[in-house]
Amino acid sequence: MDEYLTVAGASWDPDPTAGQWIGPLLDVFGATLGHAVPAGYETYAVVPIPWGEEMPERQDYPVLEALLQQLAPFTGAQIVHTALWEGWGWLYDRDQDPRTAPGSAAFVFPHDEAALRQAQETMARRRVARPDAAPLMLPERNYFLWSGPLSSVAALRHNGDIPSLIWPEDRSWFIGAPIYTSDIAVGADGRIIRTVLDAPGLHALGARRATRDEVLQGDD
Repeated sequence: MDEYLTVAGASWDPDPTAGQWIGPLLDVFGATLGHAVPAGYETYAVVPIPWGEEMPERQDYPVLEALLQQLAPFTGAQIVHTALWEGWGWLYDRDQDPRTAPGSAAFVFPHDEAALRQAQETMARRRVARPDAAPLMLPERNYFLWSGPLSSVAALRHNGDIPSLIWPEDRSWFIGAPIYTSDIAVGADGRIIRTVLDAPGLHALGARRATRDEVLQGDD
């Protein structure tokens, strides 16, 4: 539902123009930082998403929001662009019923028709319709774009899956968080990256700068 973006002061981009600069600056498709963040930034960092025996629930949004808090002073009030992978199961085509559209399903046990309908309605309210817009096409992945204030990056937080690409209008920094990874890559100038590295709680690769051939950690 578009109201999630509207409430956040954002809207879907009508076309992929805002992100078309990215593709030519990405390294070959793969697991490296260079595929997640375009070339041209002075330096890079990797912020891990805690997950495992000591952290059974992934902390994607808490980590992303902590990172964005560090980037906020360098961003100000400018527009921020956010790119969401087109394949998340909670997205559905606008001509379909969100209660039954492919990608997500509601179940109740033992089976009860009234309870099932209620579960479907609850699920439908959380799902988001794909925008009626051409996606940004990058190697092996396509993305839908929205634009708004920095806070709108988390407009779809309720579904748990963080956006894959985030950057401000002036491109002073860039976040790349490929699907199926448990790392968030950042490109920026030295001053911004130092702020990320020094931020308490982010644990950006042991407070060291990263390289474009850094291999991002998988989530398996």
